[in-house]
Amino acid sequence: MSSIGATPRGSIASSPSRSAWHTVCVHPSVAALAPSLKSPWRALPPPGAGRRGGRQAPSIRLRADEQLQLESLVRAGSTEQRIVRRARIVLLAGQGLQSVEIARQLGLSENTVGLWRRRYSKQGPTGLRDAPRSGRPSPFTAEQRTRVVQKAIEEKPEDNGLPFSHWSSTDLARIASEAGIVGSIHPSTVWKWLNSADLRPHRSRYWLRITDPEFEERMQDVTSLYLDTPRLASTGAQVFCFDEKTSIQALERWTPDRLARPGKPHQRDSRYRRHGTTHLLGVLQVATGKVWGGFREDRRGPTVAKFLSELLASVPDAPEIHLVMDQASTHMTHEVCEAVAASSEVDYKRSDYPRKLDRRAFLLDPAKRVVVHFTPVRGSWLDQIEIWFSCLQRKVIQRGSFRSVTELQRRIVEFMDYYNRFQARPYRWTYTGTPCRK
Repeated sequence: MSSIGATPRGSIASSPSRSAWHTVCVHPSVAALAPSLKSPWRALPPPGAGRRGGRQAPSIRLRADEQLQLESLVRAGSTEQRIVRRARIVLLAGQGLQSVEIARQLGLSENTVGLWRRRYSKQGPTGLRDAPRSGRPSPFTAEQRTRVVQKAIEEKPEDNGLPFSHWSSTDLARIASEAGIVGSIHPSTVWKWLNSADLRPHRSRYWLRITDPEFEERMQDVTSLYLDTPRLASTGAQVFCFDEKTSIQALERWTPDRLARPGKPHQRDSRYRRHGTTHLLGVLQVATGKVWGGFREDRRGPTVAKFLSELLASVPDAPEIHLVMDQASTHMTHEVCEAVAASSEVDYKRSDYPRKLDRRAFLLDPAKRVVVHFTPVRGSWLDQIEIWFSCLQRKVIQRGSFRSVTELQRRIVEFMDYYNRFQARPYRWTYTGTPCRK
């Protein structure tokens, strides 16, 4: 055997020998090739050399709203953890970190980090969600699916002998199986079918059927008056909307509210002490949007008549006064008719108007100074004062805490003054009275 060179200790060809150098023995046929060999071993490449470069992860620059949205996803306890991890990847990428550093911090692979960086760069926040997958073929036919959805739409649980009011996916799955529509089906499958058909059997909302035969006529009368208000105002005529907000409760919360924080809404104690109620009689001037009102112990006919008398007396120079109100029985009493007759300077005898319909016709008569315009039955939403009552409810009453009825009334008056100073303006009435179509 011949020797070809020597290898220093510590190299890849070294042996556990104690000597600093050792001889490598090879076969004579290999030794004959020694002059043409530079080294008996191929040198190892340096770390990273010769590695094929992968796709470069795109840089991400987050807008302020995107930053807030991602941070909210990370903080929310209801967010799925896979979405949280993906949101953190994007947040760190938005800080300028490389995929290697992001992977190290989050304990993920570089491929995973690069995947979600690319997805977010192309699709935005929606790219953090899983893409739809085909999955295995459904064992149910389109007819079976249609029949289950049809049963949820066209039949009530009572129609199937069940003692409850609305469907759930569990009950619908059992009934579908018993009816022979399907052999066996899991409630989650029924839920997916209902969800894809945009059906929410557990949800409901109030709905009102229109039964007033004069609905179109009354609606057109009121909306035409709103559109004609600028012209009437130029002649000095006044248009008012009147109604009552009854039984406003003075509720005092047990503990102070917690103010809203990023990702957390305003919080208030569900427990309260009730200190009584009050009735607000309010009127809105259509031409200016300003509001006036007063508190009363009740809302009976004489109380309403006295309030309207004060209102009519406040505009003595108006050639015409138009009042919009709903058709509550307290708005058609003899006392109300007498207040309108006194302001219009016409005679009114109770014996001439014994029935409610007679008094209603008197109030609607346009041949006098004060004309009442009644909204349709169950159509009081056409009264513009209702818009302001909604504003009062949302801004003062709903989140307020009141230690007494007096404090509640004071807060409402303060809001009324504030509204008239800074927010009052005519409502832009866009509906022209076109007949409603089904």
